[in-house]
Amino acid sequence: MRKATWYFPILMSIFIIISGCSAKLSDKKEPFEADGIDYQFQLPSTWEPTKDYKTTYNKSAVFGAKDKKSNSSLFILASRKEEVDLNDFGKRTRKELAKLYNYKPEDIYLKESKVGGYKAYKYTLYTTFEDRSYWLHLYYIETEHGFIQLDFYSADDGNYKKRTAVIDSSAYSIKEVKDNGPEKEEDEIAFDSPMYNLKVTGVMDLAGDKETSVYAIRYAFTNKGDNGDVTPEKWNELIQVTQNDQVLVEGKAKEDEQVVDISKLLKQRAEKIPTGKTIEAVVVYTLKDKKSNIELTPSKEIFKDAESVQLTLSTTGGKEDEK
Repeated sequence: MRKATWYFPILMSIFIIISGCSAKLSDKKEPFEADGIDYQFQLPSTWEPTKDYKTTYNKSAVFGAKDKKSNSSLFILASRKEEVDLNDFGKRTRKELAKLYNYKPEDIYLKESKVGGYKAYKYTLYTTFEDRSYWLHLYYIETEHGFIQLDFYSADDGNYKKRTAVIDSSAYSIKEVKDNGPEKEEDEIAFDSPMYNLKVTGVMDLAGDKETSVYAIRYAFTNKGDNGDVTPEKWNELIQVTQNDQVLVEGKAKEDEQVVDISKLLKQRAEKIPTGKTIEAVVVYTLKDKKSNIELTPSKEIFKDAESVQLTLSTTGGKEDEK
């Protein structure tokens, strides 16, 4: 049985609470690790790390923190740089954020700068969560081997302007300490034939529309054959996805659960793949329940020697004990 993790390069889902007022940075350097890379940075002096960041913020988060003096908080996502499309990143991400938050691209603040000689991008927009207003500061920071996303949600209070300055300082204090090399992928999930190669590159269970739960499968589709172009939508013909022997139908993630690049990957399902080329895409299924395993059954006609593969839904807890 295999338990896959979500590898969406950092572009991600946004629906949490984050950031606070403080006059300076803490002297302590907070460490975190992602994809074999060790990092460190300094939090604002009134902030503290949290243990529940995966369940409270984002299942792919690698670090979380909150301000002790305001209703503000932070979570961090990171991946190896080679996994991220950095081509025209600043403008492209601004457009994706605008679509996600119902903004015009030009109305989202964008600042491009450098941290340690590498590119950094900051976006600011105004948003709400659970009837509370926040200034969302998003930082995407490149390092020698990695790419980091920091999501600061700063409470919309009388201190938000002062808080912005120390949040900037905190984000830009990020440093790559050591690259231990790419983490080995255990139990790679791939189906291969003379015509096609399908490789599952990540999964995530999310909240869906109309109180449903959905399951997103990201995959790389390689056209190996000589029968002309094919689209990633052919996944539906080649792989049957079931739960408790019931075939799953495609669903839709809830708007505030959207990972930013899901929309891009969904569109790529309709793109043509010439022979010898690969395109990544994503398919989203509506779950029958939140506990039973997901089973991927490849077409025996195409993948003659392939066996079915089972995936387990995330059961990660990690919330701090209530006091």
